Amino acid sequence: MKLIENFYCIQTEFFGDGSEKTIEGIVSIKTEFIRPSIKFLNLDGSIISSEKRKVYRKKLIVNPFVNSNEYFNINELLFLSKTYEFEIEEHKIHKGYFFSVLKINALYTTPGEIILIEDEGKKYVLIEFKRWSSEKQPRSATEDQLGEDITYVACIWEDPLLTDEIIAKIKGHK
Repeated sequence: MKLIENFYCIQTEFFGDGSEKTIEGIVSIKTEFIRPSIKFLNLDGSIISSEKRKVYRKKLIVNPFVNSNEYFNINELLFLSKTYEFEIEEHKIHKGYFFSVLKINALYTTPGEIILIEDEGKKYVLIEFKRWSSEKQPRSATEDQLGEDITYVACIWEDPLLTDEIIAKIKGHK
């Protein structure tokens, strides 16, 4: 496993009048971004670009009330939490339901996601959390359709440590 601390990021902010603002450059993990598009860097600092990139996403939760193949079990979530350094909590009412949490801002109210990226024969894991930029969002159907506008990238790892069962769940295989 190799921690990737810096990566190339294109951030896009959309405005009510239909215009947009784009910011791009090399950034660091453990930072909030506006609708980021993440690119990895070669050792020489050039951007890795591939048409064959495959991306898989999964919420970092344990839901004991549904088919166990759809969600992580508690041991898998504990393993991911310890390996990739994020916190988990049990739901106050629904016992046995665990979820990842980010406590840097009260607006982070939904569980994070683990993202598995396969690109040019390499695998990467990214842990991210999303939120709205203010309490009054979404303000319109357009914002709601685009989803949360702020993303916190907690970590990115190259050659991640994952079990076959966890990979299958992230990819949605039964």
